[in-house]
Amino acid sequence: MATRTVTMRVFGMTCDDCVAHVSKGLTAGGARRVSVSLKDGMASAVIDDSEVTPDDLVKLPLFGKESQYKAKIRKVE
Repeated sequence: MATRTVTMRVFGMTCDDCVAHVSKGLTAGGARRVSVSLKDGMASAVIDDSEVTPDDLVKLPLFGKESQYKAKIRKVE
């Protein structure tokens, strides 16, 4: 199991409920140890490469066409 940490910029968050919604969506999408910051507009998550890729995260319905949230990968370690 190879794990990586994905850091992404999240657009569209305006409140603590947004942070909770993004956290829940990333976790449901296969991410582990999710951390979301409203102040910084950033999210980080640990992923297992055999289950999910960084691109999979930004393609989640959470960040889809109909959603107020958008994400862009900043760093993968």
